[in-house]
Amino acid sequence: MVELNDKADHHDIHHDPLMKFMLTLGLEDSVMWLSGSINGLICLGSEKTICICNPITRECILIPDQKFIGKSRATLHHGFGFDESSNQYKVVRFYKGSFSASEGSDELGCEVYTLGTRMWRNIGHVPFFIDGYGNGICVAGNLHWLACHQKDQKESSDSERLCAFDLDRESFQLSAGPVVPQVDGYTTYRNLGILGGCLCVCDNTPDLEFAIWVMKDYGVTESWSKEIVIRTNFLFGGMLDEEVYPLKVLKDGTIIMYCGEFQLFTYHPGTRTTQDHDFPDGAYNTYSAMVYVPSFISLRSTFMLENVLAL
Repeated sequence: MVELNDKADHHDIHHDPLMKFMLTLGLEDSVMWLSGSINGLICLGSEKTICICNPITRECILIPDQKFIGKSRATLHHGFGFDESSNQYKVVRFYKGSFSASEGSDELGCEVYTLGTRMWRNIGHVPFFIDGYGNGICVAGNLHWLACHQKDQKESSDSERLCAFDLDRESFQLSAGPVVPQVDGYTTYRNLGILGGCLCVCDNTPDLEFAIWVMKDYGVTESWSKEIVIRTNFLFGGMLDEEVYPLKVLKDGTIIMYCGEFQLFTYHPGTRTTQDHDFPDGAYNTYSAMVYVPSFISLRSTFMLENVLAL
């Protein structure tokens, strides 16, 4: 883990070797990705395994897999969120597979797991596609993904489509994102993030610019605003062909950004300048990052029905 010391007059980032932990639980997967961090709990996932950890208490829950009918399924996306109305933590996953022995294997489905129940619930068929392989971004009690157009429909504009999963009602809703025109001849890398507590769309066109669009008033489509624009030739030698997203806004307004394979840089809005940051040995070969705020929530006492393991 990397510790951030953020004060009004200065800040620093350093690697804390004491907070390094390994998931030596006999898992089949050698690589797992971060799916979310809520109230000091971290969700890690892969195609075969999902687990919830608290690095402070050194506890881990291996989420039991769901038994299903028909052909095997591949998990494509995860999300981890907290439903304040019910005080429940929920894991959401999308999978590609069949709902019954007679159906094909190209359908996109969704399942929800509430911590403490030891049971997956099938939400059923999802009538649209999830774009890319991003994990859900939790804002205002909803998990969000970029969504492609609904099946059998064509795109009508350049605006992004956002999929929101309401953790309370456990239902989906599509909404319009910002209008981000495609640039002919270039591949764009778009993903969701959180900037200053607001949902944002990060748009990176290599060799051109990186921009962040912020939904200033949650749920109001007209509130999308292009807040940050950075010429990519100023970043990492000018070739920024990775997903980029903000991690945290510091007290002095500086924004910490993450760029694929553990490259960090800071953006200073006042001067519109950036600064690359090197990382210590042992922090490389990492493919995602997110903000973690520690807590002493005990998985064993909070979720007594779960099989809690020691890290």
